[in-house]
Amino acid sequence: MRLVVAFLIALAATRVHADALHGAIDPADPPRKVVGFALKGKTKLKLRVLPYLAHLEVGDYVRERDRPKIKRALISWDLFATAEVTYEESPGGVVVVATLKDRHSWLIAPTFYLQSGKRSLGVGYVDSNFRGLNQKAVMYGQIGERDNLVFGTFLDDNVKGTDLIIRTDFYAYSKLIDEYVNPEDDATSTEIGRTARHNYVGGGFLLGWNCEWWCKIHLRQRLAYVYFNDAQAPDGSPLPNPSTDGWDVTSQLWLNFDLRQQAFGVRWGPYIQLMGETTIPGLDDYDYSSALLRAYYSWILFRTHQFELRTNFQVGRHLPIHEELVTGGVTDIRGYALDQFRGDARMMFRAEYSVPLVQFKGLRFRGIGFYDRAYIGFHSRNPDGRRDYLPTQSDGASWTRSNVGVGLRLYVGWIVVPVLGLDVAYGLESKATQLVFEVGFTDF
Repeated sequence: MRLVVAFLIALAATRVHADALHGAIDPADPPRKVVGFALKGKTKLKLRVLPYLAHLEVGDYVRERDRPKIKRALISWDLFATAEVTYEESPGGVVVVATLKDRHSWLIAPTFYLQSGKRSLGVGYVDSNFRGLNQKAVMYGQIGERDNLVFGTFLDDNVKGTDLIIRTDFYAYSKLIDEYVNPEDDATSTEIGRTARHNYVGGGFLLGWNCEWWCKIHLRQRLAYVYFNDAQAPDGSPLPNPSTDGWDVTSQLWLNFDLRQQAFGVRWGPYIQLMGETTIPGLDDYDYSSALLRAYYSWILFRTHQFELRTNFQVGRHLPIHEELVTGGVTDIRGYALDQFRGDARMMFRAEYSVPLVQFKGLRFRGIGFYDRAYIGFHSRNPDGRRDYLPTQSDGASWTRSNVGVGLRLYVGWIVVPVLGLDVAYGLESKATQLVFEVGFTDF
């Protein structure tokens, strides 16, 4: 709740600043009307995208003191190594001129992931400024000891210079999923109750709208076929599959408020995301729904340090196993095995502090310290027998876990994405240590 209040205060401050721009007039720095835009420098960016990235449009008014703010907006997209903003006089006002030097926006690279003895190797292509239009394109494939997957996505956040957003995606995987026993009276247990192969082939299409540069609304339709096989106990004896096979067809509504800015691995500002999802009767075999609230806030301290708080709350109704909420691993509590805990209600809190360590010829190393805490439990289980629960996954069963740890991040100055992440986390309840190591699209 405090993060929500902080976001609203920051939003109000932003609107007050915008009103002040058009309010009291400083004779030494009068507002001037924007009548056009121009690009200079070593950039592949197309001119029609510049207003969107600069959070401006023709007809807005700018002052000399707004140039640093426009520069920060451009740098925050992580597309440019440098950005300078000037105004050129023109009939009726000024032309906003951006002199840009691109960062390397695309990458073809291998990836490696290790946690809880699970190793995966992949290769991917990512371009965060596809065709110079701020479009995002990703293709990725991975093989592992237990997991194989392939996915691709394309996002246009500013279709032909309008406020329309489109995204398409394809996702397929075949992976072994462990369901842990997790007895509520033994926080140190890592016993596995069932292992089964989950297979998923699906895709989605998203339409959205930029209400403001900091506010987006999305409607996404998703269709997938899911099937399960090879369920067995740890001793190899066969067990029932965790769920029946079927079609999973849902509609999702997303609302994002994002006032964050970032530059070279440091981020600041508030972020809130709301999501609701439900299956489509007559097309879907699982009949479930879920809702999500996610809130982040980041501060810059001592010019180069970052302190970030994250929290999220998610609830579901009659979730199938492939959509069940999970905790454990790099996205929530790093001191526990990947997806060790399952349920249909989840709360998570994270505090993370990041400091610069060393910089050498475009390589930036940052150290992090963190505290993670999560709650998860079963409160609205599937009643129709499609989901086969373990005995410890009873209605009302729940788990609360936390960890502390340290980590390392490597950023390369001439490309957009970080390329290495290493975390060591200690589970406060399990009294065990987990190592999380990623090479490739860290934080993707």
